[in-house]
Amino acid sequence: MNDTFSLPQEYRSGLAVTATQQKVIDEILKGTLENIPAKFIMLVDSSGQLVNVVGDTGSIEVAALGSLIAADIAASQEITRMIGEEQDFPMVLREGERYHLIIEEASSRMSFITLFSRDVPIGWARNLIQTCADKINQAVAVAEETQVPQKTGPVNDAFKDLFNTALDDIWKG
Repeated sequence: MNDTFSLPQEYRSGLAVTATQQKVIDEILKGTLENIPAKFIMLVDSSGQLVNVVGDTGSIEVAALGSLIAADIAASQEITRMIGEEQDFPMVLREGERYHLIIEEASSRMSFITLFSRDVPIGWARNLIQTCADKINQAVAVAEETQVPQKTGPVNDAFKDLFNTALDDIWKG
């Protein structure tokens, strides 16, 4: 089947990734996974929806982790805005007893988490992760430039209100 004519995978954030772009992203992530070496790398859209994962996530709930990655990036962006700092693609580093993890924005609509052993030098991993982010950004740049803005209006606004109310009800309990 020819990838040129396949429909792109659409995500909640409005991002659309073609099969060809998905293959390129997969190759980039696998190469980075091997070069660091990392336990796993997980790519999500800005809403937290899983785009791709490579490596061994073990028993980790990837859907929950994706949501947390998106929230962490959003919080980091707000913190930098509040302190008056400009930052195109934020990176968050967490140091653990056995593993380090870096959360990196790959484009305006995608972020990823890389989990790697404490034995791997952080500077080495950081450099490879930033290179990976740049490559992913380039791979999806064409798709983002051609995205059709989501329609807004009374029907979509009403749906958003219903959705937000339903989420509030779930959290309240």
